[in-house]
Amino acid sequence: MASLHSILQPITLTKVVSRQMAAERWILQFMGMEPGGRNEEYFGHGRDGSYQVFNNSRQIGRGRAPATAAAIAKRNPIGRVPITYPRMHEQLQLTAEELHNLAQIGDPRMRDEMGAQMIRRQTQFLAQKAANWRAAMVAGMLRDALYVTVAGDDWYFNFTSAGSLFQINFQMPAANKTQLNMLGAGNILDVSWDNPAADIPSHLSQINAAFQQLYGGRLENILCQGAIWQHVITNDFVQSQAGIANSPFRRFERVVGTREDGSPLNAQVGELAAMPGLTWWITDEGLDLGAPGSEAFTKYIGNNAAVFMPDPNMGIFSMQLGSEPIAEYDNGPKSVKVGLASWSKESSNPTVTEIFALDNALAINHIPVSVAYGTVVF
Repeated sequence: MASLHSILQPITLTKVVSRQMAAERWILQFMGMEPGGRNEEYFGHGRDGSYQVFNNSRQIGRGRAPATAAAIAKRNPIGRVPITYPRMHEQLQLTAEELHNLAQIGDPRMRDEMGAQMIRRQTQFLAQKAANWRAAMVAGMLRDALYVTVAGDDWYFNFTSAGSLFQINFQMPAANKTQLNMLGAGNILDVSWDNPAADIPSHLSQINAAFQQLYGGRLENILCQGAIWQHVITNDFVQSQAGIANSPFRRFERVVGTREDGSPLNAQVGELAAMPGLTWWITDEGLDLGAPGSEAFTKYIGNNAAVFMPDPNMGIFSMQLGSEPIAEYDNGPKSVKVGLASWSKESSNPTVTEIFALDNALAINHIPVSVAYGTVVF
């Protein structure tokens, strides 16, 4: 028989904790690709869509001799890029029997009436997963290495090709990867950045020049891990161009803001004295990628790599939204859900509250040569 103490012992709870912080998704806000973000776009597409390409010209008009007819110019060609929107769709099932017998999270002395608190927390959990799905897609776009592994009806994102069924192709040229032979004249990254004698300012100037030649834009942002930033600020050329007695950076501070759980953002922002106007974003954040139960923590930016890119507000990048018709309950009316949507329904036999999250979206780089994913330590 249980002791009197074990039956009547007081219930004292100090607080509710999570042993894991919420994923940091500043990358979505930085790119303007969060739900409702500045770079979200919807053009009435369903599962499939497309966008057209009509390039601006850098050619000069032809001169003609006096009293001669106008030269006949060739029409500017129009291209079309087809799109198939990936789909995230998950649900949680919470039985009424279970919810009816729950105490409140945070105060086990109080009953969680109709499981309202549990439903709210589980809804937040599902929303976090939906946002993480977009963050993984954006990071995969910047790497041009977003692979899909299929297990039955489930699709899983990863940044490596091992075991994958297919790759979502963001059309980044091979020359814009690894050592960045962007103009076909040799590797720009010719010395590893962990070598203090690597001429990093020259590398950055060459990348900037390559962007200007390839599409007319410029290098404005670099995304990397903390270890890469340390190599940069201890580099001989970076230090000498700043002045040996001076700090190698003009700015180095934490990105202001908090995650949805209230914890501070881990990303940092920096600017070198040798390269003013070029913003560095330093982060070791990432996501758990892979099949449930065998996920592996994967950083947004790979080890020994850096993303070189323009201003994300120049209309180059977008999170284009697809759509699909959904009936939220059996025999209910269908409505078209655009991009991220969520809803719940009650089912009987057994009585269950079902919570759904759905997203049809694709991160797009409309100018694939505008981003380079370089291996800077090799």
